[in-house]
Amino acid sequence: MIGGGPGGSVCAAQLARLGRSVVVLERAAFPRFHLGESLLPRSLPVLEEIGVLDAVKARFILKYGARFHDDIHGRKDRFSFDAAWKPAVEHAFQVPRDAFDALLLDHARACGADVRERWSAERVVTDERGRAVGVDAIAADGAARRIDARFVVDASGRDVLTARAAGTTSKIAGLDQTALYAHYEGVPRQGGRLEGDIDIVLFASGAARAAEAAGDAATADSELTRAGERPNWFWFIPFADGRTSVGAVVSRAWMRERRARLGGAGDVATALFEVAVSESPTAAELLAGARCLWPSVEATADFSYRVRETSGDGWLAVGDAGGFIDPLFSTGAHLAMIGGKLAADAIASALDAPDDERQIVGAWEEAVRAGAETFILAVQAFYAGPLVGYLFAEDKHSALRRSITSLLAGDVFGDAVWLRDTRLRLKAMLASAGAHEA
Repeated sequence: MIGGGPGGSVCAAQLARLGRSVVVLERAAFPRFHLGESLLPRSLPVLEEIGVLDAVKARFILKYGARFHDDIHGRKDRFSFDAAWKPAVEHAFQVPRDAFDALLLDHARACGADVRERWSAERVVTDERGRAVGVDAIAADGAARRIDARFVVDASGRDVLTARAAGTTSKIAGLDQTALYAHYEGVPRQGGRLEGDIDIVLFASGAARAAEAAGDAATADSELTRAGERPNWFWFIPFADGRTSVGAVVSRAWMRERRARLGGAGDVATALFEVAVSESPTAAELLAGARCLWPSVEATADFSYRVRETSGDGWLAVGDAGGFIDPLFSTGAHLAMIGGKLAADAIASALDAPDDERQIVGAWEEAVRAGAETFILAVQAFYAGPLVGYLFAEDKHSALRRSITSLLAGDVFGDAVWLRDTRLRLKAMLASAGAHEA
């Protein structure tokens, strides 16, 4: 197992519970910081199956829904997970990833996996037929080691070890965003069950907001299109200890224009974040009495990509090693944990029936890719514009609201009627906006 993040830890824990011998190589020493702090309800059955759900419940704040704020047109709406098509799982968790990932890795160790932190996998070793048979690694003491294995799982995250070696990564069209983020204290929250909600705040330039305030929606929308600003957004993710993760996700056009205004001197990421706050009345209000807990704001850019091949003879890739999607719908850890658990089951079956390995792993890859592609369609439809209208429509019929809620809950695996209908709707939205799936 190359990597001890959620995908690798879940996969390792499940394989160990199935009686398999597992070695996990994790280059960092946990705990360590990571983005992707908002979980989805449909991940919880996986956490329960591997035996870690009770420990998660004891440590992290519950998330019962998501609130959307549109600072451009002055609209709001909330989606409660108990209104999904399958509401059996009505909440998720908000988790500082350093603590959550360490909990999962420790659980994999407790299940019997041989976890080796500060070990770096350098390459996957293949035999004369091209089948993966192990890895070359650098141990914590700096020594070069080879570890033989009957199967290799690439859970290396955005290092994408196997995809980088094969040159099989590609950017996802329309998702060239940059995230500016930090942790704060003193951000106000709702009370009761709403305390753990994630807040998603859409914002745009002052010119667009001014046109909307004057009742000129057409000018507002044209201003957004001209500036490449439909839409930019903030996340606000509350933690149980009082901290809040805050991030602004902005377009390349927004970054280019604001950078030109600021010049290149000083702490550019922090300055750009402050500009974003100034352009969002909701974010400005939420952060008015808050204090940043970090020395400066951090930034990461162009983070959405596909991986063309996520499996081969004797190996497969889970989590971010198999692709990453814009964080709008909090999909990173969800896809990693679902994919990791399903991968463990597939690997165990393939080891018992070697002649059927390609069929078994192929079915796993098809299922995971279908779920990821549904999220990609949704994110592309959001940035292209049409999905925003559906999110804030005042006259949403119950079926549409249930479908949006189910999507937000992460229920994208399977072939339910509502899910097939949602995929068709998302494709139609992209077509109506003149955008293309890519």
